[in-house]
Amino acid sequence: MRLILLTDGSSAKREFRLTRWKIAAYVFAAALAMGATTYSASRFISRWMTSLAMSEVENENLELHRQIDQIEDRLAEVDRQMTELFASDDRLRIIADLPKIDPDVRQVGVGGVISDYDLLSDNGSVQKVMLDLDKIERELKLQRESFLEIERQLIQKADLVAHIPSIRPVNGGFISSGFGYRIDPFTGRKAHHDGIDISVERGTPIYATADGKVVFAKRAPGFGKMVVIDNGYGFETVYGHMSKILVRKGQSVERWQKIGEVGNTGRSTAPHLHYEVRVDKKPVLSLIHI
Repeated sequence: MRLILLTDGSSAKREFRLTRWKIAAYVFAAALAMGATTYSASRFISRWMTSLAMSEVENENLELHRQIDQIEDRLAEVDRQMTELFASDDRLRIIADLPKIDPDVRQVGVGGVISDYDLLSDNGSVQKVMLDLDKIERELKLQRESFLEIERQLIQKADLVAHIPSIRPVNGGFISSGFGYRIDPFTGRKAHHDGIDISVERGTPIYATADGKVVFAKRAPGFGKMVVIDNGYGFETVYGHMSKILVRKGQSVERWQKIGEVGNTGRSTAPHLHYEVRVDKKPVLSLIHI
């Protein structure tokens, strides 16, 4: 193969003789050069792309670590608040007359198989955050159950307090006869007085000394007009020698509710109120200082 090169406006010419081997060698050299250039370019582009990707990953990792640090700080604050909550729980349990939760129980320990996030993550910080979150969830569940127990106990105690006879059944007056043995004014013999007698003017209002339900409201031998209130929890209060009864059997009453007026009915020498407290049907000394 002969290649002739002519220049415009000149008679000069140049000739090149090409054999098949030379052409093959040139083509091979050109292909080799092109391949090398392409390989170098691809390696450069690959490294450049990898560098960009690694830079992005590093930036993301830095951001993730920053966020993890923030979460750990917030978890530390939550843990501090949980400690204060535990202290409040202990105080409330004292008020509710409940035992404090044992410190070992407060640890809300768990056991068993490895959780999913342990299998999926090699990042110790992430595992610690997840473990802390799990512990807080268990502590909150325990605290919620504790508060429900305290609430039930306080509701029960509030109801109990409301049903304990704890106020004077009348305003003013003085005790003309106390609880215990005395000389009976009608027989002149020693006999047990099951309540107290409070001398006041006829018509003085008589108040229920605790919440309860009226189980008796009519005349009774010796007591005259009498009211008996079942206050629940084993308590019962008796009001005798009344001039007026202002409640009826089966009626619910509340502490300080007017249930009648002082009188002189029944076995009585003068206007007064016979007030009696019973526990499990047995007369006892009044639970308050009359």
